[in-house]
Amino acid sequence: MTFLKENYPIVGFIAAYLITKNLILAAAIWSGLTLVQMVLHYFTKKEIKKSHVALFFVGLALVALAYYFDDDDFIKWKTSIAVWAGAIFILIRQLASKKYVIQDLTKSSGLIKDSAPQPLLARVNWLWIISLALYGGLNLYIAFNFSTDFWFYFKLISMFVMLFGLLIISIVMLKEHIHLEDDQPKP
Repeated sequence: MTFLKENYPIVGFIAAYLITKNLILAAAIWSGLTLVQMVLHYFTKKEIKKSHVALFFVGLALVALAYYFDDDDFIKWKTSIAVWAGAIFILIRQLASKKYVIQDLTKSSGLIKDSAPQPLLARVNWLWIISLALYGGLNLYIAFNFSTDFWFYFKLISMFVMLFGLLIISIVMLKEHIHLEDDQPKP
């Protein structure tokens, strides 16, 4: 239930495209549901993530361009722009403040020990940066060399597989610095 609660704009996008095969309409539904999500989040938590606002406005601009020019290619650019922005964000954060993506992703679980060496964390960050940058390029290659249906299913499956795979590889790279149940003191 939490997945749907946090991701209903994506679910709406997927459902709209599968029902209508209209990418512009599906992206417009994503934009509307994202706006609803941000407003509800603001009223319940009194905050909105800047990344959500930025992604919303990029998505909205691309939907407007796609609608105006009646060309769904603008929608296909959004994925690449989003992952490239993520790669740049990870890079800037690493260079400016020595913060690492895997620590952010596992912060609430406390999975990564504080003793994890910065060079190893930096290598994990570089893995994410390079993977996201390459994925953005691959997305455009698929978008402009294959059908919209093929691109849609590619994006739907590959994004999940890539992010899950990056998380698994990151944890394997940091295996010696993972909190295990055996690490916890017995009462």
